[in-house]
Amino acid sequence: MPRLISHELPDDLYSRLNGREIEKYLNHAVLLYTVDGSGWPHPSLLSYFEIGAKDRKNLRLATYNTSNTTENMRRNGIVTLSIFDLRVAYAIKGRAQEIRRQMLSTPRNCMLNVVVEQVLVDEADPVLEPGAYIAGGITYVSPELGPERTWRSDILKELMD
Repeated sequence: MPRLISHELPDDLYSRLNGREIEKYLNHAVLLYTVDGSGWPHPSLLSYFEIGAKDRKNLRLATYNTSNTTENMRRNGIVTLSIFDLRVAYAIKGRAQEIRRQMLSTPRNCMLNVVVEQVLVDEADPVLEPGAYIAGGITYVSPELGPERTWRSDILKELMD
């Protein structure tokens, strides 16, 4: 069952999202949920190149400027990011606001700031589920990561400036 642990990014999440350890997360994805016009959760995926922790209370996101995900954030600002990895299951809840409709590094993306409101962790109850844990996260393969790496790095750099 998820439990609230903070109203800002704890040390391990801040380290994971501040862009300084991007090499560890090159093939990892983060789930981003927004709320659509009908009130339903709307899922999407982001790479670690598209998320940057400016500080413990502010996350910068790069999303396609014409996507449903972006339109949902412009309309109501409600977001949840889910991060899964070995022994890790976090949910970051916050409010998004657009900073720039077109990023300088990739005009197809806009830049948004998410103010962190809640950080939740979900872990197996050691009494009810002894020894149970998350065995891995969401990963992807990008055969073109070499050539793409330049513009992906440019996105992350712009998010962090």
